[in-house]
Amino acid sequence: MDKILIGIATCNRPQGLLRTLESIARQDSRLQLEILIADNDASRQEGMAVVERVATQGYRWPIRAILVEERGIPRVRNALVAQALGDPAVTHLAMLDDDEAASPRWIEAMVATARQWNADVVGGAVLREMDAPVPAWAAPHPLLQPKKRGQSGPVELVDSTANVLIAAPALRAMGAAPFDERMALTGGSDKQLFSRMQRAGHRFAWSEEAVVTELIPASRVTAKWLLMRGYRIGMTDMMVERFHKGRVRALLGETPRILGGAASGALGAVLTLDRGKRVQRLGRLYRAAGKIAGLAGFHYEEYRKVHGA
Repeated sequence: MDKILIGIATCNRPQGLLRTLESIARQDSRLQLEILIADNDASRQEGMAVVERVATQGYRWPIRAILVEERGIPRVRNALVAQALGDPAVTHLAMLDDDEAASPRWIEAMVATARQWNADVVGGAVLREMDAPVPAWAAPHPLLQPKKRGQSGPVELVDSTANVLIAAPALRAMGAAPFDERMALTGGSDKQLFSRMQRAGHRFAWSEEAVVTELIPASRVTAKWLLMRGYRIGMTDMMVERFHKGRVRALLGETPRILGGAASGALGAVLTLDRGKRVQRLGRLYRAAGKIAGLAGFHYEEYRKVHGA
């Protein structure tokens, strides 16, 4: 039988983590599951406290927590990988974020998709739930829409650990610390790893049925956050391009898109009075600016600030 280690990185989100763990406890599954929490908050250690509390209350699955003292998302992910690969019985590592809740058949759908398509990496759908009313101008923004593909099946690439299942042998082939710790607080280390796996010939699939729901706090439903998220995505996408191609080839390949995004974003924003459309169009300009920053080696550390609770 497959043994799945469900790894959750957490930092200063005890309420979100508890919501995640409650959803895992409700899984309609006969798989062999084990839950591992990696707490990246060395001072408050709220994630450790949540795990201790639910464990003493008789949690459904075996559960434990580890502390990763040095801040950084890839450091926490690498700690989860090390724990997974340290147990020869673990066949897969599943990852969720601490602001997500899994649907009852989530893990069964992930494993079924991996088996059906002989996939090394499976990504799943992410719905969005707002923790406060959303302004009308912001509601249509692409960054607030569900992450879905319409159907399950093989895909070229999965680019996020927000809802993912990875086969242990495929992870082991990527080295002892597969997530790039130079991207500690920038984001993007998941996309970099999966693009490396893609180049190494590993297979990817998508499960539309393996649904999780992300809780989006009001602090992320602002023009500033939406624009800076676009900037960060542009920056980390370019960091990944530089990693694979070097600065010069990345520059030559992306220059037309940078110029096009900057021009259409700036002009489009000027030509509309609709706030929502203006923010979306400015997002193209910010993403182009982020790509320039990524080329130049500037790092915007979006994840230094934790949103939500």
